[in-house]
Amino acid sequence: MELLLIRIASILVIGAVYTLFDILNKRNVPEVFAYGTLAFGAVLTVLYLDFNSILVSTAIALVVLGLGYLVYRIGQIGAADIIEFAAISLILPFQAMPYLGNLQQFGLPFVLSVLVSSGIVALAMVPLYYLPRARRILKMPITSYIDNRGLFKATLITIVYALFVAFLGLDFGTGIAGLTIIAVLLVCSSIVMLFEKPIANAMVEMVPVSKFDEGDIIALNLMSKTDVLAMKRKVKGFDRLVTLKLLQQMRAKRIAAKFPVYKKAMPLALPIFIGIVISLLFGNIILYLLPG
Repeated sequence: MELLLIRIASILVIGAVYTLFDILNKRNVPEVFAYGTLAFGAVLTVLYLDFNSILVSTAIALVVLGLGYLVYRIGQIGAADIIEFAAISLILPFQAMPYLGNLQQFGLPFVLSVLVSSGIVALAMVPLYYLPRARRILKMPITSYIDNRGLFKATLITIVYALFVAFLGLDFGTGIAGLTIIAVLLVCSSIVMLFEKPIANAMVEMVPVSKFDEGDIIALNLMSKTDVLAMKRKVKGFDRLVTLKLLQQMRAKRIAAKFPVYKKAMPLALPIFIGIVISLLFGNIILYLLPG
C-alpha cells in the first residue's frame, strides 16, 4: 500500500515538474530530468519483484516509446511528452480502481487512461488558449477569418458527433457522464474546425533558420505548395520536424527565408498533468461511454 502511494505521489510530482518546465522554460524540458524520470520508473518497476509484472510494465513502456517516436517523427508531439508518458507507464502500469466512483478498469494500462483524458483536455483548451491570442495578433475579429471550408468541416463534424450521441443515448444505453464527454468533444472539435486558420496563425511565428531549435515543428500547412516543393528540392529530407540533420543542412545551404514555426504552441504538459489527475480520480473516461 505504501509503495502504491509512492507511485501515485511520484506521478503527480513528475507531472507537475514537467508542467513547470513546459510553461516557465519555453517548453524545454532538460534531458537529465526527462531521462531521470524514465530511470526512476524503471526502478519502481523492478520493485514489483515479480518477473511477469516487470515484463508487462516494460512492454507497455516500450510500446509507448515506439508509437510515440513515430508520432514525434511526423511532428505531432514533443520528445519530452513521449518520455513523460513512458515514465508514467513504468511507475503505474495498471490502476485497479479510480479513487472516485466504482468504475472497473478491465485491466487497461493506466497510461491509456492518461492519454485519453489529456487528449480531451487538450482539445478543450485549444480554443481557450489560442482564440484570445489570435484576436490580439491578427487585430481583426476572428470571425472574419471563417471561410467556407472551415464552416463545412465544423458542420460536418457536428452532424457526425450528434448522430453518435443519438446512437449512444438511444441504442447503447450510455449514461449522462458518457454523453457529457461526447458533447464536450463535439463543441470543442467544431470550434477548432470553424476557427482553424486563426488558431493556426496564433500557434506560429515567422523565424529564420538561425532561430530554429531541434524538435521545432514547421507549419507546412501555412506554406504554399510551391514553396514547400522548392525547399524539398533544395534540402533533402525537408519536412515538418526540425531534426539536427535537417538543421545542419539548412544552415550549410544558408537558407535565408523565414518559415512559419510552431513557436507559440500550447504547453502540452499542462493537459497531461490534468489528465493524470482525472485518470487517478475517475479512471479511463472512455469507459463512461459503456452502459452503466
